[in-house]
Amino acid sequence: MGRLVDAVWGVSPPPTARAQIQICVSIVRASMAKAGLPDVIQTRSPGYLVEVGDDELDLHVFERAASAGRTAAEAGRFEEAASAFETALGLWRGSSCFGGGIASTVLQAPAARLDEQRLTVVEQWVDARLALGLHQQLVARLIDLVMQNPLREHLRAQLMVALSRSGRQAEALEVYRRGRRELIDELGIEPGEELRRLQESILSGRLDGAPPVNVPSVARVLPAMPAGPAETAARTGAPTAQSAGAAVVEPPAVPRLLPGAIADFAGRDELLASLKEALERDTESSYALRIVSITGRGGVGKTTLAVHLGHSLANRFPDGQMFAKLRGPSAQPILPTRILERFLRCLGIPGSAMPSTIEERAELFRNLVADRRMLIVLDDAIDEEQVRWLLPGSSNCPVLITSRSRLAGLEGTSSVQIDVFSTEQALELLSRILGSERIHSELPSALQLIKLCGNLALALRIVAARLVTRPHWPLSKMAARLRDERQRLDELTHGGVGVRAGLAMVYQGLPSDAQRLFRRLSMLEAAEFSSWVAAPLLDVAVGEAEDVLEFLVDAQLVDVEVAKGRRPRYRLHDLVRVYSQECLAEHENTAERAVVLCRVLSTWLLLVEEAHRRAYGGDHTLIHGTAPRPALDESVIDRELADPLRWFEDERASLITAVRQAAGAGLDELCWDLALTLVTLFEMYGYFDDWRTTHEIALAVTRHNDNRRGQAAMLYSLGALHMFEYKLDEARGRLGPACELFREVGDVHGEALALRNLAFVDRIQGRLDEAMAGYEKALVMLTEVNDSTAEAHVLSNMAQIHLDRGLIAEGKQTMAAGLAAVERSGNRRVRAQILCRLGEAHLQIDEVTEAEYVFTQALETVRSVGDPVGECYALRGLAIVRSRQGSHGTAYEILEQAMVIASQAREYLAIGRIRLSLGEVAADRGSYGSAKEHLAAALDIFGRMQATKWREQTLRLMNEVSEASDDAAAAAAYAQASSG
Repeated sequence: MGRLVDAVWGVSPPPTARAQIQICVSIVRASMAKAGLPDVIQTRSPGYLVEVGDDELDLHVFERAASAGRTAAEAGRFEEAASAFETALGLWRGSSCFGGGIASTVLQAPAARLDEQRLTVVEQWVDARLALGLHQQLVARLIDLVMQNPLREHLRAQLMVALSRSGRQAEALEVYRRGRRELIDELGIEPGEELRRLQESILSGRLDGAPPVNVPSVARVLPAMPAGPAETAARTGAPTAQSAGAAVVEPPAVPRLLPGAIADFAGRDELLASLKEALERDTESSYALRIVSITGRGGVGKTTLAVHLGHSLANRFPDGQMFAKLRGPSAQPILPTRILERFLRCLGIPGSAMPSTIEERAELFRNLVADRRMLIVLDDAIDEEQVRWLLPGSSNCPVLITSRSRLAGLEGTSSVQIDVFSTEQALELLSRILGSERIHSELPSALQLIKLCGNLALALRIVAARLVTRPHWPLSKMAARLRDERQRLDELTHGGVGVRAGLAMVYQGLPSDAQRLFRRLSMLEAAEFSSWVAAPLLDVAVGEAEDVLEFLVDAQLVDVEVAKGRRPRYRLHDLVRVYSQECLAEHENTAERAVVLCRVLSTWLLLVEEAHRRAYGGDHTLIHGTAPRPALDESVIDRELADPLRWFEDERASLITAVRQAAGAGLDELCWDLALTLVTLFEMYGYFDDWRTTHEIALAVTRHNDNRRGQAAMLYSLGALHMFEYKLDEARGRLGPACELFREVGDVHGEALALRNLAFVDRIQGRLDEAMAGYEKALVMLTEVNDSTAEAHVLSNMAQIHLDRGLIAEGKQTMAAGLAAVERSGNRRVRAQILCRLGEAHLQIDEVTEAEYVFTQALETVRSVGDPVGECYALRGLAIVRSRQGSHGTAYEILEQAMVIASQAREYLAIGRIRLSLGEVAADRGSYGSAKEHLAAALDIFGRMQATKWREQTLRLMNEVSEASDDAAAAAAYAQASSG
């Protein structure tokens, strides 16, 4: 324990350090349990012991992977070495141990040691990559590493090697000169032998004389890379096959049809490695054709990646590389017969010998390449049928395809999905084109540019190209021009290339229903959505609409994400959304859009209502408006709401946006109904900010449209929110006007619910007579409208008043009536609340066994329905039972667990009551200092909440603890405060 305290606070720990460590350990245990991990932390005097297996501690895994990498590098297995080093480095988050900023001397030494180990492995990884000839891909990474570690000479040497091999000798020498200046300025020393000899080698044009590096040796890293396979001579003849007869064919030159590779290729090292592996992997049958497809949306960089990969593999295919674009400038497919004609001419077939049918051309092509080692690249394929005619027949000619479609119908194809750049990759690309100094000097603006371009490679290249020609423009100016969505696609055009043109090409090739859905998806302001949304957008059955949506997914216009345990979520890329909005404005008028939006938002309301019913046992404690509810197939509702609470978690952000959109569209009745229906779900998970946001939006639109019942509903619900936050005066200020408005519009149910909450405020503030009168009035009205769940709420609170007055028999009798009411509604959550109250009644008359039984029942129930607030109170009750049974240590641990849950749920009354119970347990154990600490915290909470009853109870206990610890002055002060 002492070492943990030193590690966290250093030389000046607070008086509560040990208690805080205990709470932290409890939080760690609870987090691990929630994640389904075993509890590896054991309490062992005088502290804690953590027992982990060989593969469970990241440090051990790191060290083993690094050792494996060194062994592989020493044996010359550089790909294996690089992979092992990447595994080791992948365990790090950030570039320094513990995230840097370690103040504790206990942790500084091991942190420094681990940081040094990491940098060594980084250097070894770079050496392995250099040995594989990947110098160009390493330059940007090494520039960053040298900037972060300017005095580390081996990193600087590696950067010099990478630059020199890339034909950038002048820059390599500048790296040496800059490093020499920094070493002299900082340390007063000249560069070491490694850097000096490397400089001499670059100046003389000989890298062989460079000094040894860590792993592998200079002989492996620095000499020029081998030329490739020995088989480099072109064939001296080409066979022909033609139904009309044979033709004499001149020996062709080796075809090199790949477009030029770009010099600033960046950000795809991992994809390149996996694609190379797929193209070079041996198949189960030596004669099986190897096909690799790169799929992704337009502008993501598929062609650039394929061309770069083709050039990097040129030496492996000495008989050439074929390349063909399969889509013309107007998005129309290029016929396979024309592409085969081009391929055959490149292979030496003259026009006079060209077969006339596509079947004969395909046969001749397969015959000509049968004994050759060639790479065939087919760019921007439309579908499988277009590609099949162009495939060779032998395994020695692998095929690399790019397409926006997934080409699932091509048997035996390895498919790689290419996504937009990560922020790190996008920065690397911009740095390559614009220079790292320009990017780093305006890093916030560079990050904003990346976001506005949606991390899309084509958009980033267009922006960079425009900035290259305008060196006087700050990056912030370009970002400002892109912020206007109406002009963004205009800005993303340069040199005849633009994002809009690529999107238009795909859009124009869609069938009409897919075009319509694509346009209308931009009406949804939610960042992501479920597949059912397509049905109200198109006003067709869900199955039919989902097929159209999947068509857009296949066309790479809609992204889909499937996380484990979640339903698929769909979204539009930012730039795709902008184009979709342009199409919507062009093709659909305002009236049409209003009808579609109302239909979508109403369907959301329908699903929210059903989720509430399934989670809460009915429409109890809820009032509704008159907004329309469109029909939705029951099987779809069952599919979506199989787990209603999980559905709510998935849809929460979208639902909040839906409330905002309803308000913006002036749909006040739908807006307040949707907001109010969400409350139970907000309450269950403690999403109070969402509760407030949605209701303030709905209150504003109902006031604007003079919707008095909607105003009453929002005031009532905001009052309930203030109750949960224990801002009781504010709650009364909302609930009073809500009662009056409900009474004016003749809404008995709404008035009863508001009266019930006003009575609760009275009870918490200690006005028990007023509270009982309010509950009795509300009970009559709730019985009239048949809201059995709200009845159970009221009876439970009335029972608590009886308990507070010491009327145990009356309290139990009232709780029995509450349980009967809740049985009619089937609401398990409210039943658990009443059971907790019943448990407290048993404890009040020392019926410990009976209390244990009902608290256990309550705990099982709240955990089964996912009610964290209820779990706090059930755990607190069980902890008091354990304390009464003499198990004070167990009681303390249970209360700590309850404290973690209450803190996460921001349930302040529960936190205060748990603190009070912790004080009681600590006092029973004779730990008076700890007891005072917990009780003082409870007093602060109850005082701020105006919770008179519990404040007085805490003051009495504080008085007792002070007397027991011989603190007469404190005892007198607390006694006076209690009596006052």
